[in-house]
Amino acid sequence: MRPKLTEVATIVDILRLKQQGLSKNAVAKRLGISRDTVRKYWNCVQLETGSYGPRPKLIDPYEEYITRRLNEYPELSAHQLYDEIKEMGFEGSERTVRRHVAAIRPHKQREYKPFETLPGEQAQVDWGHFGTIVVEGATYKLYAFVFTLCWSRVSYVEFIIRGDTATFLSCLQRALKYVGGVPREIVFDNAKVVVSERVGKIVRFNENLLHFALACGFTPKACWTYDAESKGKVESVVKYVRRSFFYGRKFNDLADLNRQAINWCDHKANTRVHGTTGAIPWQRLNDERNYLRPLSVSAQPFVLEDRQATRTSLISVEGNQYSVPSRWARKRVRFRRYESHLELLDGQEVVDTIWLEHGRGKRIIRDEHYPAHEQARQRRTAANPLQAKFEGLAPEAAAYLQGLSRSRVGGLRNQMEKIIALAETHSPAAVSWAMQRALEYGAFGYGTLKGILIRYEAAPDSLPDIVDVTTEPLPTELNMGVEKRDLSYYGALGVT
Repeated sequence: MRPKLTEVATIVDILRLKQQGLSKNAVAKRLGISRDTVRKYWNCVQLETGSYGPRPKLIDPYEEYITRRLNEYPELSAHQLYDEIKEMGFEGSERTVRRHVAAIRPHKQREYKPFETLPGEQAQVDWGHFGTIVVEGATYKLYAFVFTLCWSRVSYVEFIIRGDTATFLSCLQRALKYVGGVPREIVFDNAKVVVSERVGKIVRFNENLLHFALACGFTPKACWTYDAESKGKVESVVKYVRRSFFYGRKFNDLADLNRQAINWCDHKANTRVHGTTGAIPWQRLNDERNYLRPLSVSAQPFVLEDRQATRTSLISVEGNQYSVPSRWARKRVRFRRYESHLELLDGQEVVDTIWLEHGRGKRIIRDEHYPAHEQARQRRTAANPLQAKFEGLAPEAAAYLQGLSRSRVGGLRNQMEKIIALAETHSPAAVSWAMQRALEYGAFGYGTLKGILIRYEAAPDSLPDIVDVTTEPLPTELNMGVEKRDLSYYGALGVT
């Protein structure tokens, strides 16, 4: 019985790889067949006689050339070899060449050497992406900052939504405070907050990281690009956080998530027996702290930045716009950027503080940044003593006056004078509450305000709580009550 053509091809491949010195297991793995099949044909000297012989392959005439080229240049790609033999007359596909090269090129196996550091010698830092989170209506990418002391295996985990340098350095500072000291070196990945430029082994670190490292007393190191094993200890912690802490966890907000993360570090991650060391990280930390440098930096880390202000004195930070003093309109504004706020600088002097908002697309404007407008408003108010006196009744008085001016309840001046007199007989808190209530319901005028005050002072519990009332939209067609009349009506009036 003669073998099938597919069987013939398999036999030929087995014998060819056997001649190359591969073992039965290696041949089976290379060809993707069972070891029993390899054993069956291993000692086959020749195929059954007959008209069927080994089917020639298009690549057979080029095997010697390909082998010679790979011996000379082991890193040659299959694509390049395909181009070369195609010019020599090869009519097969590039896929055929790739399969042939894969079969004869020796597979490289990476060598991993166990690596352990001395106490206090090294820590590793890494980031992990954990989906998204909604903060104040805006969707952010959620990251975990993970810090691990290599000897004790104590880990610190913190979730963040901002990847700026100030936030990164603040996380690092909190991690060093958590472990109670500073190791001699810290290994990072190649993120922009760490490495500003890299050419081979030459690394130019982020200037702000270098300043922080100098202040703390550690040496920064960057792992090899695309080499997770160079910081494998913290890489395994990121996986552990994902599997043991984050998966299926419920939390209310970012602050709640971080509270849970610290609790998990305190009572789970750092109290279990570590699989490699065979010891509890917290217990090993007691010994490692003897080798850590004390953390001398207590001030909050910051980064020097600048922005071009618009003609309306606005700068953009993390998707939001913030007003700055109007004298900086269309100019570069220099500031210290902290994790939570900005300090505006005039030379070396801090002239103002701006607190950063969560979310995006917000515009945060402070009136004091526009003194000319504020002075003009004050002059207008001072020119009218009655207005000034009225607006001084309560924080809500200015807004209440605007609503009063749009109502048609008596003369405006008369209403203002009567309300001022009314306010003199009631406490400022009561007046403020009454105006707030009137604003909520759009009810203006002396009589309405007096009724609210009387009822409030007589039986405050009888009044419903102030609620956020949504104003109904005006109808597109107003019913004015127009009466349809017969044409004779106009005749009776003498209209022709």
